[in-house]
Amino acid sequence: MKRINFYYKPGCWFCDQAEEMLNGLKDKYNLEINRIDITQDEELYELYRFDIPVIEFEDSTALHGRIRKKELIEKISDKVR
Repeated sequence: MKRINFYYKPGCWFCDQAEEMLNGLKDKYNLEINRIDITQDEELYELYRFDIPVIEFEDSTALHGRIRKKELIEKISDKVR
């Protein structure tokens, strides 16, 4: 199982799109998605407020902002190998 941290903010349209993509790939790539609402933590809010959504992988690499499905699949596929 691959663990992913998904940093988001409620009401963020880009976050909703990214979460939908992740949920669509969850079973195929055996993903465990840890949803983290940045509005619940002042430090995380300051760190990510201009970058959300942020999808962080186990190796600490990340995708952020307007995430494209192709880019996400490539990143997840790299982690499977």
